[in-house]
Amino acid sequence: MTDPAAPFISQLDRLLPEDELVRIAAELTAVPSLTGAETELARTVRNMLSEHDIHVVLQEVAPGREQAVATLGPDHDTPALLFNGHLDMDPLGGEYTARRVGDKLYGAGLHNMKSGLAAMIGAAIALRRSGIPLRRALLLEFVVGELQGGVGTKFALASGLTADAAVVPEPYSVRRIITRTAGVHKFAVVVRGRTAHTSRQHEGVDAVAVLRKTLDLLDAAELGLRNPDFPPLPRMQIAGLIAGRGEDHELSGISYCADKATALVDLRYPPPYEPGAVGAAIEQAVQRARLRFPEATITVDQPPDPRFRVGGADMPPMDMPADSGIVRDIATLLPRVSDFTVAETGLALPYSYCGNDTTHLSRAGIECCLFGPRGAPGDTELHVLISEMAACARTLAALAVQRCA
Repeated sequence: MTDPAAPFISQLDRLLPEDELVRIAAELTAVPSLTGAETELARTVRNMLSEHDIHVVLQEVAPGREQAVATLGPDHDTPALLFNGHLDMDPLGGEYTARRVGDKLYGAGLHNMKSGLAAMIGAAIALRRSGIPLRRALLLEFVVGELQGGVGTKFALASGLTADAAVVPEPYSVRRIITRTAGVHKFAVVVRGRTAHTSRQHEGVDAVAVLRKTLDLLDAAELGLRNPDFPPLPRMQIAGLIAGRGEDHELSGISYCADKATALVDLRYPPPYEPGAVGAAIEQAVQRARLRFPEATITVDQPPDPRFRVGGADMPPMDMPADSGIVRDIATLLPRVSDFTVAETGLALPYSYCGNDTTHLSRAGIECCLFGPRGAPGDTELHVLISEMAACARTLAALAVQRCA
């Protein structure tokens, strides 16, 4: 049987030089793209791809908030393959000027996940340069709001964009292909009490004190939601706290007890549980606090108040077979285009505790997986290994030839 990818793989050094891939990653790093402010990066991606005669459109997900969608190949039939990556970055700090140290490339947002975006762009450019005619399309989505539960990917799906299979190059290493992940439930616990001056403390209902005790009762271990394949889950993280007077948490009047206190919570839970079951378990736990503190009003906001920029899209678990066709193809192609091999497939702990856009893609009937470049241990979230980024880009490119040509 003819191997359509073989001639292409033999030319990859010419079609996608490493220094060009590093330059692409550096240009992406130079554009800040915090959640909610991704439009400039979407336009940068559009310009990069348009320079190589790759068709790109911008989707307005919300007024002034754009994401980029690119297509190579024919515009009829369902695309054979989709590469999906998020534009928004964690506010981890770091420099917006990329810096290379040996095989490491440092820069803000490179880890999660501008290195994956660079791999997607590099793969598309290599495919275009090759001149190989495509029988079916390759679709690329550069989406907003993955850190808000995947609002950009959900928008793209709702607009009719789909494919037979998809790869999301999140930073879990090219040494593993993940098809099983946790669900993410982001919510707020809000306590409203009654303010009173410290001289009349007994007349007030201290929202901070009630919130503290409510969070003690909201113990992840008591929620149930267990799966032996994901032993530490459910796992709850209190990610932010704010309290004060009035609906806006006014902070200046510290001579008075707070009458509003809010905790922002990230809960990770395993399959097969769904958002409805998770919400019911949380509500049951909070009800115990309501009975214990009847003088306060305790609510669960899901989604949290938009001012906190947490987002509200449900991100349930992904639970797909570890031996799917897309997994087999990637595992076969990776050692052909790089010095790496796949060591883990399916469930890969602790990396499978993540939530990501594959959940929305898989639930839309798209065969998908996580496969993307990562950094070395130590300062992993501050850099990416260039060798992994190149291996990812080359594998994606070869995969596109195999699936689309």
